[in-house]
Amino acid sequence: GINAEYGAGIKEIDEADRDADKDADKEADKEADKDADKEAGNQKDVGSAPVESSEEPELDGSEEVVIEEVVTEVTSEEEVGEDLHVDEETLQEEEDAYIADSEVKEKEKQQSDEQHSVVSAQLVAQLETVSLENAALRDLLEKLETQYSSQMEGIVQELENVKQRLTAEEEEEEGPAAPATPAAAAGSAVDIEQIQALIDKSLELYAADRVAMPDYALESSGAVVFTIGETEPYTRDTPWMGLFGISIWRSCKTPRLAIQKDNSPGNCWSFTGSKGSLTIQLSAQVFPEYFTMDHIPRELAPNRNASSAPNHFRVLGLDYGNAPKGHVLGNYEFTAFPIQTFAVQQNPYEKFFRFIKVEILSNHGNREYTCLYRFRVHGRPHDTETFNG
Repeated sequence: GINAEYGAGIKEIDEADRDADKDADKEADKEADKDADKEAGNQKDVGSAPVESSEEPELDGSEEVVIEEVVTEVTSEEEVGEDLHVDEETLQEEEDAYIADSEVKEKEKQQSDEQHSVVSAQLVAQLETVSLENAALRDLLEKLETQYSSQMEGIVQELENVKQRLTAEEEEEEGPAAPATPAAAAGSAVDIEQIQALIDKSLELYAADRVAMPDYALESSGAVVFTIGETEPYTRDTPWMGLFGISIWRSCKTPRLAIQKDNSPGNCWSFTGSKGSLTIQLSAQVFPEYFTMDHIPRELAPNRNASSAPNHFRVLGLDYGNAPKGHVLGNYEFTAFPIQTFAVQQNPYEKFFRFIKVEILSNHGNREYTCLYRFRVHGRPHDTETFNG
């Protein structure tokens, strides 16, 4: 009985355990089904709208290194891109500057070519003008020569007529005279020849220098230009001087032309404006008595215009070449073209001078430049020696 009761109890316990296990399994299945449904709902929600997480995922060391390398590489690529952009801008600027410089050089070359053409045309025109002026001067000289020759013939004929009248009057006073001997006739011929020789010599001296007085400011006699002070040479209408076809500088007319004999049209010392000065070291120490200023005749000047000729001027005697002050020898006005001689107005100390300074104070109306063809100094030298060096 006891064993039966014990067996029945054990059986009830086993059934209770099995029921409990079943209940537990059912609860587990329910919980599993709930978890599955919840998981499915979460996945659905994730597909429709992502859930933001406030926490950053934790990375290990290797992942951080890789990320840093990627960031560094991206940064380097950005810097390289910026450098390439800067280089492109620089190259573009250099290309633009080169193009602009090429255009400027091309314009300068065109202007230079045009200027050369203009200068060449001006030079040709000047040469043609000089040729025409030289032809006119030759015609004038021929006319003067013809005029002097005719005047000489007239003078000789007049002298012959006078001599004949004098001879006739003497014969009338003395009565009938013996026939003229060959010796008397020869004497008359000699007298006429002597008179003609004197006249020829006078005309030769006059034609040689027009004033028949020694010029101690003449370069060929030993005078030199000492200084022009602050006078500015005029170069605007002078031709360009060049080398290998390239214009380098403008030539200017030297002040030495003012102490030379050649007074051809255009062969003068020209300076800018209407005021200038010229200091001359004379060929000898001279007691000045006269001064002479030359210019071309109006008939030979272009358009018969002599506006560039000096007008008012002053002459000073200097004790030495760079003397700050001089002795005023006179103030003059040049109006009688082509040559006018002036007497010294004052020299109170009766001084001899080796240096003479002429100051041009105005011209005859030309605002751009003044031309001095020649300036002469006449007087009495201190001794007979002249300066030749």
